[in-house]
Amino acid sequence: MASSYHLPRVNPCFVTHNLALGGAQTAVLRYISALPEWVRERTTLYSQSDDMPLLDAAEKSGFSCGKVTREAPIDPSSWFLSYGDLSGLPQRPTSLVLHSWDDAGWRFINRAYDDLRGMTVAGVSQKVLDRYAEWAKEKGHRVLGVMTPPVSEFAAVKGDYDTRGRLVVGWMGRPLESKGIMSLPYLLEAEPRMVIRAWTGAETAGLEYTQRTQAEALAKVKALAVKLGVADRLDIRPLDFNPFNYRHRLDGCHVLLGNSEKEGYLLTAAEALSCGIPVVVTKTCGIADLVKNGYNGYVIDWNANPKKLAKDAHRALLKAATLSGVNCLASAANLSLGANYASAHRHLLAEMTGTALSHPEARVTVGLRLHKGTDLAKLDDAVSSLASQTYRKFKVKLLVDGPWAFAEPLAKRYGLPLICTGLEPDIEHCSWLHRQAVAECETEFYKPLDYDDQLMPTYLERAVHMMELKKVDVYGCLLLTHENGEITPRLHWPNKGVETMFTGNSDHNMLPHSSVLIRAEIARKAGNYQERAIGLGADDYHLWYRVHLAGGKFFRDDEVRNVVYRIHEANSLTIRRARFGETEKKQKLSLLQKAAAAAGITVMTAPLFGTVGCADDSAPKAPGTKGDSAENSGVSDKTPPTAATPAAQKKRTDPPHS
Repeated sequence: MASSYHLPRVNPCFVTHNLALGGAQTAVLRYISALPEWVRERTTLYSQSDDMPLLDAAEKSGFSCGKVTREAPIDPSSWFLSYGDLSGLPQRPTSLVLHSWDDAGWRFINRAYDDLRGMTVAGVSQKVLDRYAEWAKEKGHRVLGVMTPPVSEFAAVKGDYDTRGRLVVGWMGRPLESKGIMSLPYLLEAEPRMVIRAWTGAETAGLEYTQRTQAEALAKVKALAVKLGVADRLDIRPLDFNPFNYRHRLDGCHVLLGNSEKEGYLLTAAEALSCGIPVVVTKTCGIADLVKNGYNGYVIDWNANPKKLAKDAHRALLKAATLSGVNCLASAANLSLGANYASAHRHLLAEMTGTALSHPEARVTVGLRLHKGTDLAKLDDAVSSLASQTYRKFKVKLLVDGPWAFAEPLAKRYGLPLICTGLEPDIEHCSWLHRQAVAECETEFYKPLDYDDQLMPTYLERAVHMMELKKVDVYGCLLLTHENGEITPRLHWPNKGVETMFTGNSDHNMLPHSSVLIRAEIARKAGNYQERAIGLGADDYHLWYRVHLAGGKFFRDDEVRNVVYRIHEANSLTIRRARFGETEKKQKLSLLQKAAAAAGITVMTAPLFGTVGCADDSAPKAPGTKGDSAENSGVSDKTPPTAATPAAQKKRTDPPHS
């Protein structure tokens, strides 16, 4: 039978207008490279152009993502745009990174996205965000803040500078007067020691008109250099198309000049700083906010007169060339993929791609549990289901049963804080992991989630709402079953009302652990999870029972099936049955049958509990009642997770890693 249920997946999609040479297109590739591995593997890059020299070069440098296409994808869950055109594309949650604050960029943004409302917006600089502040407010967009494009290298390549020797100035950009290229010959005329290494070229745009304009400007600057007698020191080099390898352009330079009329960011200056090279930039470049005079460079005014622009730049270049490359590197640490960019911008990237696993004002902590040997594809699915939650006030902790060497790379993969047993995995450890997570839980609610379970997008939203509406302490719902590629309603259990289960017998449990959201305080008050798992789900039930004894109120939401329970070959139920044998009820029935057989009597396999003379001595007792001991209840806080060595026990209780 075909499944009528669809489990949404997180599939970010970057949409770029083209992938010819350009700062915005270079930024897209680097943004994708900065994504966590599990997100990048799900990301589609959709280019609306057949001309993609940047991508060709990027792939040679090892760039990869889930898919690259020239045809609009139909299945992504979100769009992340860089001047893309959404005309005719299916509606999706949309994020937009704003790159420029000049009039041309303003016209494009207003024309392309005028009909969109409620986008998530970031800008490459504060200057860009300021330009679009009123526009974003008018359209109801959510502004996240500044998300600078990353640079990919972090290296010290500044040349040794002798004030009596040669001064090597780097310059990169399109050959346009608005980029300040016409001031270069005048700079060389003013400073005989100067050599300018200008990476530029006429064929740096797809439009024929732009290529013609650039060719004319390049010819004009060459003619001016010849006229001033400085052509031998104007080293014009064609810009290459590799977006991840630019160190060779800057190797040996003493300073970089970025003298554009107006730039949203000026990626080339960030590249220079991350190579330990000071910069001189105009105040109208977005990166000017990161430049501190006398520390990592100097800021100058833009002037439409190339002679006057050259005069101001000359003074600043002489001073900047003497600055420390170490200071430049320090100022660029959060800009570089080779340094701290991924960690410094993780939250912004996650919000832009709809893959955040930690949100401000979190009310729910999710303990995502797995063990060594887990199929990471299933874990990725569980993480993806968390990221797709419409309720955005939650955070996640990774709970790993296995050695630290296995756990720490996983925590890094997802960018999650870690609680780890530090031991080889055992099914008895799972309860201890949740116990630790609840003990450390700083939020109002705690949600246990196993790697082979997935949440429907509205789970947290509805669970919190219903808990507040019903004024309860424990929430649960019905399940869907995911087996052999099909998702169907799980019908055979739970099959009775939640109020029937408080007998003290775990066989009567009617609250699926996978579906539970619990108030952390009531769990701690009741005694939290057990130190170790003791049977076929009894460790979960014993917590429900203790919460019941502590006065907690329960609600099972039978109107929804918001949790998908995956049945697969590595499911622990078979292992648990082999480990713990029959349930308590069947164990007692078996004993009764053996005794009856010895007496020559036949006993029918009818429900045992409630039968006269067969009291359930193994059920947890209320605190203070007879038989309330660790041996009888199995819920003592002092019970060790396993009979491990003292050294192993110490390692187990180490504080969780972040």
